[in-house]
Amino acid sequence: MDIKDIKKIAVIGMGTMGPGIAQVMAHAGYEVSGYDLNKDSYPLARQVIANNLDLLIEAGMAKPEDLDKTLAKIKLVDTMEEALDGAQVVVEAVSEKRPIKKAVYEEIDKIAAPETMIWSNTSTLNIFDLMVPARLPRTIIVHWFAPPQVLPLIEVVQGSETLPEVVDLTLPFLEGLGKRPVLIKNYVPGFIINRLLRILGRETYFLLDNGYVTPEDLDMAVKASIAPRMMVLGLAQRYDFTGLDLTYANLHNEEFVDAPVDDEPEFVVSRVKKNHLGIKTGIGVYDYRGRDKADVIKDRDRYLLKVVNSLQFCLEKKRLL
Repeated sequence: MDIKDIKKIAVIGMGTMGPGIAQVMAHAGYEVSGYDLNKDSYPLARQVIANNLDLLIEAGMAKPEDLDKTLAKIKLVDTMEEALDGAQVVVEAVSEKRPIKKAVYEEIDKIAAPETMIWSNTSTLNIFDLMVPARLPRTIIVHWFAPPQVLPLIEVVQGSETLPEVVDLTLPFLEGLGKRPVLIKNYVPGFIINRLLRILGRETYFLLDNGYVTPEDLDMAVKASIAPRMMVLGLAQRYDFTGLDLTYANLHNEEFVDAPVDDEPEFVVSRVKKNHLGIKTGIGVYDYRGRDKADVIKDRDRYLLKVVNSLQFCLEKKRLL
């Protein structure tokens, strides 16, 4: 199979990530069939896609006529058979629960053509242990980040049995969508970003639980320092500018004690107990009550688009420095 042979994409799961992924594929000109066991999700999925396109038009990243063209390429269908019919690529974006994914893979195996590629959007799970064995050579993890229609990064994780040609096709295909894929050559739980976020999370909870800083000041400190610096230097190259000798010395600084491993941080636990879960409940770390959820998300995406539009030079394949 070659990139030019890909005409239709099936997106299985039209909840959190599916609509944005479908939108990106359709906006690039591909026919997309979306399927979800819960058909009640379809009206919201259509509205989310339309809202996303409106925002892209507002940001000058799409033309007004693109809205109808893109929407026309996305069909939300009633059965898995309809979704997979004629699809060269199946994007699995269902709930992050092992039994659900396993059941979906078994259904895909019964219907999809032998040469169909299966891309899982899992963020942590080892789906290679759940996949029907015969499908493993054409299975790969293609992990998008929310919101998928805005953020360019996609983590691509190959399994031990993933064919090289699947990797070689997947990476340039994603680049053709305007995305920036990075390849993880062997499965590791959490891949790259979620592993880093796990570490940052522990330090965040430690600082907040112990009253060292407020959430507002912590967020400002990050946005005003390491966030912009990371855009230019990332994490690894930063050490060249810090100096590896200083970095080594810091590792042996006995006064610098790492935060303890705490899987029950009060900052998180207290809010979960009160059902203060974030945007979904109207209050979490910050208070969004009295604001429409869709408006909050649209504002987030509007600001993210401004950032992404300004950092394209940082995402070039050639090294900046």
